[in-house]
Amino acid sequence: MLVNTLATKNDLDSKKDYKRLNSIMLTSDEWDLIQDLIPVLKPYAEATELLGGSNYCTHSMMNPILINIKKRFRPSSSRGIAAVEKININFNDNNTAFDEDIAIEENEQPQSEVENNAQQLPKRIQINNPVNCQGLMDKIKLSLFAAMNHYWNDLTSPDKLLPTLLDPRMKDLSFVSDFERTAAKDLLKEKYEELKFQDSNDNLSSSIIVDNNKQNKKEYTIFANLKKKITQADDEIGIYLQLEEIDLEANPFAWWHERKEKFPILTFLAKKYLAVYACSTASERLFSDAGNILTAKRSKMCPNLFKKLVFLKRNGKHLNSIHGEFNES
Repeated sequence: MLVNTLATKNDLDSKKDYKRLNSIMLTSDEWDLIQDLIPVLKPYAEATELLGGSNYCTHSMMNPILINIKKRFRPSSSRGIAAVEKININFNDNNTAFDEDIAIEENEQPQSEVENNAQQLPKRIQINNPVNCQGLMDKIKLSLFAAMNHYWNDLTSPDKLLPTLLDPRMKDLSFVSDFERTAAKDLLKEKYEELKFQDSNDNLSSSIIVDNNKQNKKEYTIFANLKKKITQADDEIGIYLQLEEIDLEANPFAWWHERKEKFPILTFLAKKYLAVYACSTASERLFSDAGNILTAKRSKMCPNLFKKLVFLKRNGKHLNSIHGEFNES
């Protein structure tokens, strides 16, 4: 609309702006490429959102998600694999791997000056030169696969699959081969036997036998005949692996807590390997909220008010559970 409006103007500045704006507008091929990129990049956006959570178990989901994304972009032919190996990206150099120092400019200077300036900066993009979109989508997919293959080359080793094997939501490991699945189960059996037959029982007993001391809990003898006695399974791993997978929305920690008496050793291992993966996502969100509250126009806000606003921002979602829904009437 802006281009069409400037085209109707007769003054010199409008004509100049029209020519400049028309030269940097995206072509139809570029718009089509952007539209085609949406489904390609969607798995990465979903993975970032899922793995960026801090209120649920993410460690066991990481490998299945990355393996699924790699399978989507893996070339189906030997020619495609060879093309991936020819991709010239130095992932060890942050300047070329992440393109943090990109300069955007309009090509209004002689070619000799452009070449001289290109030597001074790592990379310069001429925004008024249309991008050659022919075959570019295939190059993007191959580059994404090459990057993932560099950073996550080994995703199916037994130690990488062990957290997922201890997650009752995806313990069948249906996304790997039978050999890799068997190797992960063998590692679990090894860890299980080490924990079962270790000589020291001080820390282990206190961690496995939880809530066995029920002196503070009142028991009713009238229900003694109705109470079901939960006994420890003789073959914890075998019984656990035969169970059906639970829903992906379920909480694996709650599942193990309810079965800690039947699977005491496996419960201990699950607590160890399903622990929340350390990340800075929660603190980064807090700093982002603080920056949105304490803006340049509110720099004189007193610290006490600032703390209260940050607290309300992070905990406002719990107000309805405390005071109930507020109805204006």
